[in-house]
Amino acid sequence: MNTSSTYPQVLIKSSLLTAVFFGFFLTFNQQLSATELALDSPFFLLLFFLLFTVGQPSVISHWLPRLTISGQRLLLFPCLLIGLLYLYLTVHGHTPFKGSAGLFLFFMLFPTLFFMALQRTEAAVEWSDVVVLLLIVIPATSISFEVGTSLPFHGSGFSNAMRLVIMISAVYGFSYVRRLPNVGFYLTFRWNYLLIALGAWLSFLLLVAVLGYFGKFLNLTGHDILSPNFAYEYLKDFVRIFCGTALFEELFLRGILQNLITRKVTESPRWNGYLKWGFIVFFVLSFVTGYLVEPKLTWFPMLTTALLFGAAYLIERQKFEKLGTYTALAITSVFFGLVHFHAGSMLFVGLASVAGWAYGYTYLKTQNVFYAALVHTLVNSSEFLFHI
Repeated sequence: MNTSSTYPQVLIKSSLLTAVFFGFFLTFNQQLSATELALDSPFFLLLFFLLFTVGQPSVISHWLPRLTISGQRLLLFPCLLIGLLYLYLTVHGHTPFKGSAGLFLFFMLFPTLFFMALQRTEAAVEWSDVVVLLLIVIPATSISFEVGTSLPFHGSGFSNAMRLVIMISAVYGFSYVRRLPNVGFYLTFRWNYLLIALGAWLSFLLLVAVLGYFGKFLNLTGHDILSPNFAYEYLKDFVRIFCGTALFEELFLRGILQNLITRKVTESPRWNGYLKWGFIVFFVLSFVTGYLVEPKLTWFPMLTTALLFGAAYLIERQKFEKLGTYTALAITSVFFGLVHFHAGSMLFVGLASVAGWAYGYTYLKTQNVFYAALVHTLVNSSEFLFHI
């Protein structure tokens, strides 16, 4: 797909992409009964079709004038998504209103109602936009339905219906209601984009391999990478990571957060203030995180923070991009690393910050979340090479 595809072309190509992933869905869940696959398949097909369609520029251009005729119309699509998830739970014999999950309705409608109330469509980015994003992401990572929402319901963890609904809703809220440009949540094929993504992954892999050699956490034995079983399990894991983790994180952290911060910083005449204070704040946070989680390696996330902000400063001086662009990249990269403190390893946190730079750089150069998610998936799929 490319950005010049017409609306009918996008619908056809999205259908073909959905069919490809549906093939993976069936292949990786052969152990399930035909009844369950038949029950879950319509939900899979509809959600993945929306996933591949909603963020397409020509689809946004087609639907935006029709949705903005009245404010009430903007609420129809989030309500459709809520209904779809509730129906998915209901057909599996579970109520969607039990416990804290009963608040999911309000959580889903909040971004659309907020942007509608402020009437700030196409306005300059404000910090309130970042607050709205955090008020989506934080509950999204903690809210859950008691029985789970795996898709298929009793399957191999191929995907998650709730996460798909949240992603599609976020793309809609920021692209259609807030009208934030360049969210980039659509699949397109370009050789130069692919080369950028592969280059970012290989650069990260080389760096970690060098560190792993000296730090003695390389794990090059015990993997029969030529066996058919390894290839099958690797592909299965690759698709699972791409659909279940990478797309979700890259949409929120790169397509929206990095996008918002980049616009805020580059539109400011004092972008260097963001660089200075961003470094101070995240350097302190790196120290505190390291001290509380793994005191012996406190220095490692502090070192990666200093290196990434130092790299941003040196690149900003060359003026390759609009001033402040790489400052925003450093901020989101270190933030991405620090939120991985739950792994309990400061080595992991520091390397996650560097990986975040690779993902963010890919998004910066392609303006496309799917290529950043590809790098993310390649990195996560390479973890078997290292003991971290």
